Amino acid sequence: MKVAILNFSGNVGKSTIAAHLLVPRLPGAKLFSIESINMGVDADGLEAETMKGKKFGELVDELLVLDDAIVDVGASNVEDFLALMQRYAGSHEDFDLFIVPTMKERKVQQDTINTLAALAALGIERGRIRVVFNKVEADEAVEDEFAAIFGQAMTTKSFKVDPALTIYANEVFERLKGSGKTLGEVMADETDYRSQVKAAADEDARDQALRMVAIKRLGVTASKNLDAVFKALAK
Repeated sequence: MKVAILNFSGNVGKSTIAAHLLVPRLPGAKLFSIESINMGVDADGLEAETMKGKKFGELVDELLVLDDAIVDVGASNVEDFLALMQRYAGSHEDFDLFIVPTMKERKVQQDTINTLAALAALGIERGRIRVVFNKVEADEAVEDEFAAIFGQAMTTKSFKVDPALTIYANEVFERLKGSGKTLGEVMADETDYRSQVKAAADEDARDQALRMVAIKRLGVTASKNLDAVFKALAK
């Protein structure tokens, strides 16, 4: 599967979706971060190949020989990315899915609608354009919080909306940024951190063990949520 993650708005959870939703469930997928021209490590601790949006031709060449790829397009590069996709006619066919993460803020929702319209204008079928609702509280109704997006989907029929594509607010993602690990790595870690809390030789070791206990507990709920979102994406 080859996936592009993009939104004209920044800080909507693109890197979180790449690192914690897609990478663990697409083993072997190559991760690209369209931000700069240097190799680097992203905020979620993953090594990604980075390039400016204008390096789109190089990206297309690589995608043609890959089975699985995740392309995280930074907000400042989305306009270039889409313009070059139009120039390279048919290049959108190299992607199986275009994921557009969104959040509740009004401006973000408007930017999301603009992003969805730009994708549809390239001729991408609605089934390949998917909205992921991010940081939603458990007691909130997605259809109410994102009424503008649901309304746009009903009016234009140019993209798909599905309440199952909801990532609920969970502090584990913020905690993971300080751990240097992905959620998948934490959940695969069989270390008995509860025992380490009692056996800690000093306060620092004890605090670290306590942090990992909390992350693993929060991670159980987050992992189940992400499993369900990925299943809905793969339909």
